[in-house]
Amino acid sequence: MDKDISKDMTIEELNKKLRELLSLLEDKSIPLNKAMEIYKESAITLDLCYKALDKAQGEISDINEQIEKIRQSRGEL
Repeated sequence: MDKDISKDMTIEELNKKLRELLSLLEDKSIPLNKAMEIYKESAITLDLCYKALDKAQGEISDINEQIEKIRQSRGEL
């Protein structure tokens, strides 16, 4: 994995990195082998973005379950 990409990056940092990589890919003057490296790094970054979003969605679901339990314990619908 590229030294500039880390599993500890925030979704905002990953999104910024992905945009930077995509911008580089738009440069038609880069050699094919460099474009392939950037493309691979983009795929890794995109995967980390999806994983971060999945994690956030899971945490939100957990919080919603806790809220529902609290509401039920208070007799609220």
